[in-house]
Amino acid sequence: MTVIGTYDPYLVALSFVVACLAAYAALDLGGRIKVSRGWARLAWLATAAIAMGGGIWSMHFIAMLAFLMPMPVSFDFGLTILSLVVAIGVTGVGFFVIGTRQATALRFVPSGIFMGIGIVAMHYTGMAAMRMPADLRYDRILVVLSVLIAIGASIAALWLAFRTTVTWQRLLAAVVMGSAISGMHYTGMAAAEFTARPGMDEAHGVPSFAQTELALAIAAITFVILMLALVTSTFDRKLAKLAERESALLRESEEQLRKLYRETPLPLHAVGLDGRIEKVSDAWLKLLGYTREETTGRDLTDFMTEDSKQRYDETVRPSLQLGHEIEEAEYRFVRKSGEVVDVLLNAHEERADGKPVRILGGIIDITARKRAEEALRRSQRMEAVGQLTGGVAHDFNNLLMVVSGAADKLRRTIQDENVAGPLEMIATAVKRGKDVTSHLLSFARRQTFETAVLDLTEMRPTFEEMLKRSLRGDIEIRTRTDGGPCRVRIDQGELELALLNLGVNARDAMPDGGILSLAIRRVELFGGADVDALRGKFVVFEFTDTGVGIPPEALPRVFDPFFTTKGPGKGTGLGLSQVYGFATQSGGTATIDSKPGHGTRVSIYLPATDAPVRVEQKTEPVDDGPRARIGTVLLVEDSEEVAAISAEHLEQLGYVVDHACNGSDALRNLQGKGPYDLIFTDILMPGSVAGLELARIVRAHYSKIPVLLTTGYSERAQDAVLEGFSVLQKPYDLQSLSEAIRELRSA
Repeated sequence: MTVIGTYDPYLVALSFVVACLAAYAALDLGGRIKVSRGWARLAWLATAAIAMGGGIWSMHFIAMLAFLMPMPVSFDFGLTILSLVVAIGVTGVGFFVIGTRQATALRFVPSGIFMGIGIVAMHYTGMAAMRMPADLRYDRILVVLSVLIAIGASIAALWLAFRTTVTWQRLLAAVVMGSAISGMHYTGMAAAEFTARPGMDEAHGVPSFAQTELALAIAAITFVILMLALVTSTFDRKLAKLAERESALLRESEEQLRKLYRETPLPLHAVGLDGRIEKVSDAWLKLLGYTREETTGRDLTDFMTEDSKQRYDETVRPSLQLGHEIEEAEYRFVRKSGEVVDVLLNAHEERADGKPVRILGGIIDITARKRAEEALRRSQRMEAVGQLTGGVAHDFNNLLMVVSGAADKLRRTIQDENVAGPLEMIATAVKRGKDVTSHLLSFARRQTFETAVLDLTEMRPTFEEMLKRSLRGDIEIRTRTDGGPCRVRIDQGELELALLNLGVNARDAMPDGGILSLAIRRVELFGGADVDALRGKFVVFEFTDTGVGIPPEALPRVFDPFFTTKGPGKGTGLGLSQVYGFATQSGGTATIDSKPGHGTRVSIYLPATDAPVRVEQKTEPVDDGPRARIGTVLLVEDSEEVAAISAEHLEQLGYVVDHACNGSDALRNLQGKGPYDLIFTDILMPGSVAGLELARIVRAHYSKIPVLLTTGYSERAQDAVLEGFSVLQKPYDLQSLSEAIRELRSA
């Protein structure tokens, strides 16, 4: 006899609620699997499997208790537990396949089929656990339908578990899944047909108190487990969000630090213990001209000069090995362009657990400072040379004056060919001595210049002709100008001397011939260290040869007096020092650029002017014959030897000479013996009244008497020129004295 069972509607509703809650919990916990790692992922996988499998089993068992049979029913404990294990196991496998690997359709479908078959196996294992006085058989069509429903629900559960993130989506998906799971169970129950065995006593089909109580207990336990799992998931999600937020803030902070490191205006670098560069800032790359790819992984010393590299290896690397502090030091780095820059390198160790892990350092470009310091040292050297030169120039020129005058007197009085040669040698030596003193004074900016406005553009043919006469025929001379006026206020003689000095140097640098280029152009300077911080409009006089060049180590000293790169007997070392002294005393500067094998370029910067060019006046030739008496001159000279020579020159020019040894005696002579037709006085003399003070007194009280000043050297000579007095440089001869007096009288 076929037995027809009925359902307790309350327990059916309870089973549906359990199915939906289990589905929601599984969806929520499944999302934690995907975002977790390591043991946390395994823990959430187990929790989701228990929630899903246990929830489905709980729904199944409650629904079994809701099925009322007109006969006594019990359950086999072993098979019941087996059905629970099957439910948890198959759901766990499904979640593992999808949660720990990339979720694709090829994984969803097989995993869903496996889970669905497992759930069906759980259902029918649970059905097999029923013990009753009846035989059980199944409708095959409904069994197949229940299997399809289980598979479909499983695929949907897996897909939704890793796709739904919004709460309302999970709730809707949970209702759909709960309905599918319930539908699978009740379809499976509908497939079951019970046939009562003979002699069975029919029950009334009313659930017992124990049966309802068991269903409620299972539901309560299921609710507690699922709620605990949901609460844990909620807290974990919040903690994960906090951790993610903190991680995002940390990443943002790290990115800001990296950006700050990269974009800081300081040239910074991080170097590993092996000496290879790990990071550099943008300023570091800009300073040296490299890209980040060209620096990362290379040794820091690859960017140093050889001497700096050797010093770094000898100091920094041993300090690292011994754990000593790294001291600040100067090094020389090489830009990508090949230019060498002086830097100050700072570094300190980054340590972890007391051990160094890398070197954090930075470099400061001190090239401009080094150039300024070199310019200061050059200025100090020049000042020292100037003081030394000024200290001896006056006495030395006085000696030359005596030698020159005595030789000239001998030449005039002794008409002997055997004596003429030695006298000519003396005259030549005096001239060379005068030139040496003049060069030193020019370098030290102690020379008294006779300046005039010149247009260098108009003088280009003169310069070119001068060089052609001074150089060999195998040297080609090229000149060019901007075309417009290039006016400067300078001493023409000193400029021509500088030009000849440069020409001789270029000739010696091109023993096999070459090209000598002279360029004159207008420029504007903006205070660069390479031009001694000069600003304004200048005319640059560029002198370029194609000779052998100058070694880099010699370049800083080429403007020093007596320094030469030529062999013994081939140069005095005064040529370039005269060029530099002339340029600086004229208000400009001189620079030099040279590379061995690529020639040399010397640039003379002179202040530009808009003043008109002076007009040359022709001077009458000097008559060295006997002169008639033309007046009386007051000769003021403290050196008796120089006074004797000067008096003889003046007497040859037709003057009666009245000698005074100092300025005070000269004033007494003016008051007692005057008037005089000319006063010829030395600038530097002992006593309270020196030559310039005497000239000022004469101008103030005896304005009609012309005053001619002379000096071997005096710092006050320039002041005298600026005040309008004429100055004759010692040593002078009869010709130069005559020209000076003529210019003074015609002024």
